[in-house]
Amino acid sequence: MQNKRPFLQRLLIIYIAFFGALVAGLALEFLPGFSQGYADGDEISMDLAKNWGSGTPRLIYMLENIRVKEGPQTSIELPTAPDMKIGTKIRNIGMVVEQEAPGASIVGLAFRSLGGSGWIYASVMLTLVAYLTIVVLMFLIINSVRRSIREERTLGKRNIWYLRAIGGLAIVTELTDSIVDWTMNSRAAELLAGSEYTVDTAFHLSYSTIIIGILIIFAAEVFAIGRNLSEEQKLTI
Repeated sequence: MQNKRPFLQRLLIIYIAFFGALVAGLALEFLPGFSQGYADGDEISMDLAKNWGSGTPRLIYMLENIRVKEGPQTSIELPTAPDMKIGTKIRNIGMVVEQEAPGASIVGLAFRSLGGSGWIYASVMLTLVAYLTIVVLMFLIINSVRRSIREERTLGKRNIWYLRAIGGLAIVTELTDSIVDWTMNSRAAELLAGSEYTVDTAFHLSYSTIIIGILIIFAAEVFAIGRNLSEEQKLTI
């Protein structure tokens, strides 16, 4: 086991580094948008309740991060540099859409506050749960490696399934996010048809996240092969 101990220690360092990078990435990328989305959602919920209380229910929903191919361009003149002008182009916009919804329930209106569709709301919530699950699984893997080093035993088989789950969730969440973004952009293109905005309705996918997910699954399979070979060697001896 002395030969395995340095390996387990290196593995623990790798897991901790990966976990730290994962948490930092989620914090830098997800938390600012989440806080802004929470504030916008709170404002929309207040408007929904106000309209519902007045007896005129209206559907209010957000379309976030809409990609714009062409839009209004403006220039800014700086008072401190009158000989300089700065041109601005709009690449992403956020929209709040409001329309009449006679006969709709307050629960139905709330679940359509994202993209005007209940399945978009459900997809976003499930994606959030998936991100939290990835963090929990990484914590379980690190804790398992620590116990393995302390007790001087091989890694548990559960870690293989944890890694497979992390890789699979990374791929699924990226696909879900891309589908939700594409749906919102398509909806925005319909609403903004004929305006000065031209929405990008192409399907965009972050291949780096997909590749990372595949690499994690590949690492899990390599680890499974190594574990099986180790067990077969013990039986042979």
